[in-house]
Amino acid sequence: MRYGFDTLRLDEIVSFTAVNNLRSRAVMQRLGMTHDPNDDFDHPNVPDGSPHRRHVLYRLARQHQLKSHSR
Repeated sequence: MRYGFDTLRLDEIVSFTAVNNLRSRAVMQRLGMTHDPNDDFDHPNVPDGSPHRRHVLYRLARQHQLKSHSR
């Protein structure tokens, strides 16, 4: 995260995983990333009917990262 925000100067870092990948989702949540169900999508490279087709998108904005490090 630090590399993305400090070195690459990104405004936002995003991550996605299959809906049923609970361990990856837990990591994203621990990192302070947020999930908006409106951002969920069907991955175009996963076949229709696969239980892994639906994906969730998590985001972490630079502003949120700065606030959490200033505490």
